[in-house]
Formats: sequence, C-alpha cells, structure tokens
Amino acid sequence: MTLLYEHHCELVATPLPPVDPDALAEMYVVIYDSVRKDYAINVSWHEDCIRREWGVVKDIDRIVNKIKLVRVDGVWWVPVEKLLRVERV
Repeated sequence: MTLLYEHHCELVATPLPPVDPDALAEMYVVIYDSVRKDYAINVSWHEDCIRREWGVVKDIDRIVNKIKLVRVDGVWWVPVEKLLRVERV
C-alpha cells in the first residue's frame, strides 16, 4: 500500500538527476489512466523543494505543459518537465 502524502515539501541539498525516459513514459501512462478512469495518484515534482501531493488528474494543458491535480482540499498545476515520480494509489 502506498502512502498518501498531504501537503508535503522536502528541501533538496543536491541537484536532482534527470528522469529516465522509460520512467517518464510510464508516468505518462499513469497520468492518462487517472484522467480516463478517474482514480487518484501520488505525484512528486520539483519546485523550490520536492513537492508530494495526491489527487485525480482532471486536465492536461498541452500549451503550458502542465497537469491539473485535484483533491477536495486543493488544486495544483504541476509542470510536466518537473515530474519526479507518479504512482497509482
């Protein structure tokens, strides 16, 4: 069982390595499944820190390259190029 993160931010001391293209392709599949099947996912991305939130992806904006992660208590527009990890809940 995976942990549901709630408003979590972890400071980063060292630069993050780039995400493997195969891992990125798997993340895209999970994101598209969340949109189509309306189930929650955990998403980690890098802002000023590593943010972790969970929710359902309700929209994908291809113009600004962001996904809209929605939960009852919040909405986050997550930049796709800053994704670190996406996993099913």
